[in-house]
Amino acid sequence: MTSNPVFSIALFMFLYAVGKMIAKKTDGIIAEALFLSLAYAAGFIFGIIPSNSLELTGIPAMMNAFGTMLLVTNLGTMIELARFIREWKTVVVCFAGLAVMTLFFCTIGIMMFGREYALSAVAPVAGGIVAAGMISSAAEAAGQLDYAAFASLLCSLQSFVGVPLSAYLMHKYCDSIVKSGDFSDHYVSKINFNIKFINMPSALNESSMMVFRLLLITLLGQFISNLSGGFLPTAVLVLFLGIIGTEIGFLERQTLTRAGFMSFLLMGLILTLPHGFRTLTAESFGALLLPIVFFLVLGAIGLMIGGAIIGKILKVDMRLAASVSLSAMFGFPMTQIIVDNVVDSYTDLSDENREKLREKAMPQMIIAGFTTVTITSVAIAGFIAPLIFV
Repeated sequence: MTSNPVFSIALFMFLYAVGKMIAKKTDGIIAEALFLSLAYAAGFIFGIIPSNSLELTGIPAMMNAFGTMLLVTNLGTMIELARFIREWKTVVVCFAGLAVMTLFFCTIGIMMFGREYALSAVAPVAGGIVAAGMISSAAEAAGQLDYAAFASLLCSLQSFVGVPLSAYLMHKYCDSIVKSGDFSDHYVSKINFNIKFINMPSALNESSMMVFRLLLITLLGQFISNLSGGFLPTAVLVLFLGIIGTEIGFLERQTLTRAGFMSFLLMGLILTLPHGFRTLTAESFGALLLPIVFFLVLGAIGLMIGGAIIGKILKVDMRLAASVSLSAMFGFPMTQIIVDNVVDSYTDLSDENREKLREKAMPQMIIAGFTTVTITSVAIAGFIAPLIFV
């Protein structure tokens, strides 16, 4: 029975459902990816789950063939350029935090744990499941399964470091606003951005046609990457082509969600994370813990330092800048949950002032999550993944 594909997918769906319930109960602090990773790691190590269990479902092969790249292209449909232009300071702060973190990994990280560990850590700590999946796939293709497990565990555990630090800094920022009594709107650029010139007829907005257009953009990205001899990574190209395709009206905003395919493909991506654990032993799992803790702590320090320094230069509150920079370690929906929890804790404020406080913090945090997790981490993974194991 344990070598039956139907049993394998049934087991995954059960654990996935339990993980989602735990994530809901803990407001996303214990994400389903973390529960699944730990459950499968334990199952593989102690021989409870067969090492080929996930492979039997065929889903890891599907995600490697086209699923992951389709998700990356879809990320581009979720990004509104106008919002990024208006919140340009937040974008610059996040880039700075990621730049300092990457610098720390490529210097201190390499000195402490070597090139492969350091480079494998950059994209997962800079973002979420998609970036971690790309690094994990590159490690598996190179036969380096320990690094695949390392990337997956980093992705699963990083919220335990990023969330409390970001929440603490956000609380300090909000404390300063409440103390000053200044609830006025924060500065945003008045620039608008609209280049839409294609209006798709309703006949072409049926779900399969929407996904077909998304696949065309993915194919275009692969074609350009091949023309460049791989110099321009496919993941980076399809992400930015997805953004442009949506802005001009060729693609629908949040295509996979509107077409009803998002939940399935996201589940498939999450399923690939514990796939890298199938050769883990208790000894190899233990050996991964020290570099995992090291890179999570170093990553958080780099993100906070980079964000705070540029925040100071751009006259953004340093506590807010460090908090939004840390969004790389959790992303949406935790970006919203943190702000909501912090703002709602001010029970002495009037409803009007609480909403004004929320408006001062929420836009930056939401944009920060998209900047780090959705855009930059995928771009980093696209560039770094082909270079790690050469």
